[in-house]
Amino acid sequence: MMQKIFAAPARWAASVLESWSAMRRERPGEFWFACLFWSFWFSLASFPIGYGMREVMPVLSFIFLLLYYRHEWHNSVLRRLDARRLFYCLWLMVGIGVCFSTDPLASLLHAGTGVNKGFILPFIAMECVRDEKDLRRLVWACALACFWQGLDGIWQAATGRDFIMGYTRNAGRLTGSLGDYTVGNYIALALIPAFGLWFVLRRGLDAVSSAFLCLAVFWPAFFLLQGAASRSGVLAVAASFGFWALLRRRRWQWRILLWPLLALGLFILCQPQRLTPEHVIDDGRWSLWNLGWRVFLEHPWFGAGAGQYNAAFRSLGLAPLKDEITISHPHNLYLDMLYAHGLVGFCLGMIFLLGFLWWGYRRIRPRLAEEYAERDASPYWRLTAWFWIGFAGWLVNGIFGHDFYRIWWLGLAMSHLGVMIGAVVNGADRNPARPPRGTKGEGNV
Repeated sequence: MMQKIFAAPARWAASVLESWSAMRRERPGEFWFACLFWSFWFSLASFPIGYGMREVMPVLSFIFLLLYYRHEWHNSVLRRLDARRLFYCLWLMVGIGVCFSTDPLASLLHAGTGVNKGFILPFIAMECVRDEKDLRRLVWACALACFWQGLDGIWQAATGRDFIMGYTRNAGRLTGSLGDYTVGNYIALALIPAFGLWFVLRRGLDAVSSAFLCLAVFWPAFFLLQGAASRSGVLAVAASFGFWALLRRRRWQWRILLWPLLALGLFILCQPQRLTPEHVIDDGRWSLWNLGWRVFLEHPWFGAGAGQYNAAFRSLGLAPLKDEITISHPHNLYLDMLYAHGLVGFCLGMIFLLGFLWWGYRRIRPRLAEEYAERDASPYWRLTAWFWIGFAGWLVNGIFGHDFYRIWWLGLAMSHLGVMIGAVVNGADRNPARPPRGTKGEGNV
């Protein structure tokens, strides 16, 4: 009896293994693409599960990427990308932050941690988008991560500990499995591309059913966002609707701009103490920004070095007014780039960041308009747009957020950037009115 029960699954597993073995022999490029895609998909879906996963998965995906390049370099996105030189600016900025540092070895160790968990991710992600089906699957990965991490936040609110790592609240704010209330920034940035789920669902469902399912998927994430009380996270989510309005640029654009105001209004209603004038004025960031500026004035051209914020302001005899003396970053992405890399490195870094933002905007906006003009067009460019917005939202989040080399934060942004690049390059010649091959009748996953 037991043999009969396990016989069918065993035959199925043997059949799958044989099909994959045959693919590897006959179509090695397709085989390594499948390994690359699903390892990256899993890394997005499991991103907040722990440091170990974020250490291992990008490296595994990068191995698959190299094997994919070996067989399919001629079809790769990187070979066809006309903006490759923008990456040179990023590498030059990092090189300046190490070579001209007040402590080159410490800066090398600080910046080097981003190689295997951040800087390789755009190259991995850009090869994972071949058609609309890949985009839809990646949107589902983001939505799944938001859903289960949101449930973890609800569990933590109810029991006092998250169900992954057993972390408790920090200063009364939810921390999820990240262990700190910076989970509010994570969930905000993960939510932005996940909003594309609306367009995925609308391909097969009416507006009411789609809205109900979106609410069911996203309400735990919004609960966590509110419980983490992250002002910069809420600002990024609110700004995302403004970026959507910028891409659409229609006559009724002013109505869409009401959504950012609504998002901020709901946050103020739920967390009134976080945005009172007294609380804002008393925020320690103003002191941290001043320290970062003073360090920049001391090292204006090539900076004090990556990760040298604390050592640099201490060497000047300075100290933060509100935060611990051990604070490691100025809580501003742009000021962090400025003090660490000086004017030269800062300009190179901004060319990279704003260059890809402008590159994506110029290519997405006209095709998005064409897609909306076609009746029953596939949502390819709408999904692409929300990954572009995810990258733009990171730049907004960075105004009050972390340091450039904050690994999980950088890794998530580089993943969104890479997906956007791959979708733009592979979608450049597609007809918005004609769904890509293989999408008809396949459902929404």
